[in-house]
Amino acid sequence: MDFDFIQLAERLHDVAYMLWALLRNGSGQQLGTAFLDGYGDLSLMEQPLLPVAIARASLFFICTSSFNSDPVEELMRQLEQQEPFIEWILSKEGLSGFFKKLALDRP
Repeated sequence: MDFDFIQLAERLHDVAYMLWALLRNGSGQQLGTAFLDGYGDLSLMEQPLLPVAIARASLFFICTSSFNSDPVEELMRQLEQQEPFIEWILSKEGLSGFFKKLALDRP
């Protein structure tokens, strides 16, 4: 179920956006695990795509900087905030740490 549009659709975006928010504010491990327990296990197809989907949430804020009254300043601010997170979540360290933190590799 896609909760953005309340219809049958990909659920990966919903899961990724929620985990992005949890990881960005530092409460990722405990709340992320509880969220996934309630939401249900990700499929074997979804698991490797999840870090990319999470990075996509950060990219959204970078890409929408142009809608701000001062787009250059907003772009610089968003790059400063989002770029380290994107690099981390897509790195081998981030990827493996992410899966361990959220217990996605559980049976």
